[in-house]
This record gives sequence, structure tokens and C-alpha cells, in this order.
Amino acid sequence: MSRHSKHSNDRMFFTAKERADAGFTKTRKEVMSTDCFLPFGFCSLTLKAPKDPVVTPEGNIFEREAILECLLQQKLDIQAQQKKFEEQERKKEQRLQSLDKEEELKQLEAFTRAEQGLLSEDHRHKRALDKAAQVNDAAPQKKLRQGELLVKDKSQMRAKSFWTKEFTPTAAPTEIKKVDAITRCPMTGKKLKVKDLIQVKMEVADQKLMDQGGGKGVYCCAVSKNPIVHQQALLLKPSGVVILESVWKDIVSKEMKCPVTGKKLKGEEDLLKLQRGGSGFSAHNDVEAKSFTMIRSAIGDNRTQQGHLPRAGYAGLH
Repeated sequence: MSRHSKHSNDRMFFTAKERADAGFTKTRKEVMSTDCFLPFGFCSLTLKAPKDPVVTPEGNIFEREAILECLLQQKLDIQAQQKKFEEQERKKEQRLQSLDKEEELKQLEAFTRAEQGLLSEDHRHKRALDKAAQVNDAAPQKKLRQGELLVKDKSQMRAKSFWTKEFTPTAAPTEIKKVDAITRCPMTGKKLKVKDLIQVKMEVADQKLMDQGGGKGVYCCAVSKNPIVHQQALLLKPSGVVILESVWKDIVSKEMKCPVTGKKLKGEEDLLKLQRGGSGFSAHNDVEAKSFTMIRSAIGDNRTQQGHLPRAGYAGLH
């Protein structure tokens, strides 16, 4: 048996054209279906139908308890990070002060030595001081007796060994940056405070579905009573009522007042677009999954075909 047939015996009965015709060498794009997205009105933190829903200025719907707990945890994390930053700055200031003191002591010692050298006229005294300084700087040498073995401290030898775990030099800790003392929305990352949350009244379309935990179309428009699945919904800020965009254009925009509570609306500044759930239609959703597969190994391609065909794998979301 030849060498080529030995290395290609796993996929030798499939040609490149046959694999392409079978659909295993072509890129496949699919629009994500509604199963990949939350139904309209669901909390982005608990992933459930909220009992006490609130809305952020960007239109994200949250459970009040969940978003308040999230903001509180952010504040606690900010306080802990602020303490670490202050401790780091305090240690840095102490380090700078110690370096300044060492520099002052060195200057004072140098001045003292210079003054003693100028006042002393006896050169023998100066030579004695220099010799004493050299002796103090040099490491003391131990004299061995006859037949005595030299004993060395191995801990000092290990201190310079990079492979010893106990004496491995560690890198300096990462410097903590100044803390941003602002709570942010967990979805958009924009600045968010408790007073920015808006109370919203969600009209339940199917109470039985709501009791089971909610699902698609569990909430409806407060005026038309049509379930909200993929349509654009609007929030009337003065009253907290949720209506469809079509209802706003046909009915509410003409009278400029809430059809449920009767509160007057100043204009479009009293409207808030709510984040809608995605759908399987391209008109409502642009998220695609791109993937391609092969029935061959990459090692065989690199060896026999020089990798001229696309590799197998997963490209991810676009």
C-alpha cells in the first residue's frame, strides 16, 4: 500500500465536489428565531415576567426588586474598590516619604563625613576611618579550623534561584485606577440612578399564561388589547400605560392625552420606546448565525490539499 493511501484511508471515498454537493463545505446563514430572545416585557435580569415592572430611560424593562438589588450591589462594589484605592494611595505616599527620609539621611551622613575629613589634619586618622568603613562593608569571612567543613546557609543560595517556589520574585500588584462612583444600567452601561426608574403598568393579555410564568404575547396593548409580540410598544410617562406605536399614531397623537387615565401629554418627550423582543422575521431582527462544517480533518487538508478548502468551524454571531 502506498504512503498516500495510508494517510488518506479515513475520507478517501469522498471527493471535494461530493462534499460540496452534500452541503458540508458551504457557509450557512440563518436568522435567529424568537426562541433565542426574551418575550416582550420580561425582566433582563431575572429573565421572568416582572410582578412590579419598571423602565429605564433607555426603555429596558426590569423587575423593581432585581434592579434595586443590582444598583445596591454596584454601590457596595464601588465602596470596596474605593477603600482599596485609598489604601494604595496611602501606601504610595508612605513609600515616597520613606525614600525622602533615606535621601536626607544619606545627605546628612555625607556632610558629616566631609566635615570630619576637613577638621582632621592627621592623615592616619583618615586612613583608619576609610579602612574601618571598608571592613564594615565587606562580608565577614569565617576562618576554618583544621578539618572543619565549610557550612553555608542554603536559604541565601535559594533566594537567587528562580525555580524555587518560596523565593520566586513576584510581580508588582496591578495599580488600581480611580474608581468611577456611578451606578450604571446592566444592559446598556449608561448612568442610572434609582430616581430615573419609571413605573410602568403592563396589561396582561393571558392570565393563565401569566400564572404559568409568562411567555410570548403575555402582555397586550392597554387600548387595542392586541398581544405585543414583535410590534414596537410605547410607554406614556405621565400615566405609565403601555400602548402600541400604531395606536399612538391613529388615536393618542390626535387628542394628546392618555386614553386610559385621561392625563394630558405635552408631546413626544412624554413617550418612551420600549425594547422589543426579537423575532424570526428579517424586518424585525438583524441577528444572524453564521456557521460552516466539514466532514474531514484539518490535519489531512494541510498535508494532502495544502489547506486550499475552507476549514471547519463556527464563525459566531453577526
